[in-house]
Amino acid sequence: MEGNRTVPAQGGPITAESKSNGSTLRPLHLSPRQHRALTALMERPRSREELDQIAGTSNSPDLVSRLRQRGILILCEHVSHTDRDGVRGWHGVYKLPESERERIGGAL
Repeated sequence: MEGNRTVPAQGGPITAESKSNGSTLRPLHLSPRQHRALTALMERPRSREELDQIAGTSNSPDLVSRLRQRGILILCEHVSHTDRDGVRGWHGVYKLPESERERIGGAL
């Protein structure tokens, strides 16, 4: 995959509370669509089209944006492709970094 471009999460994390003995997670309050999308991203990276199908939406970039606003770090890698007409373009593949998967794994 080439052409890495990532977008940082917006806002601060909302899933972790600091305690004197470390960080504990509290449950995330997600919409059903957000929950389905995040669960899918916990498994593996997903294209926009895959997230549309899994989450039951037609605008997964907005869904990802709302998750980012809640402090969840979701990266988007731009992958080059050539369509059936020979036109070069790119598509986005969303993924959670390993550190984020570990951080939110117990909160789903």
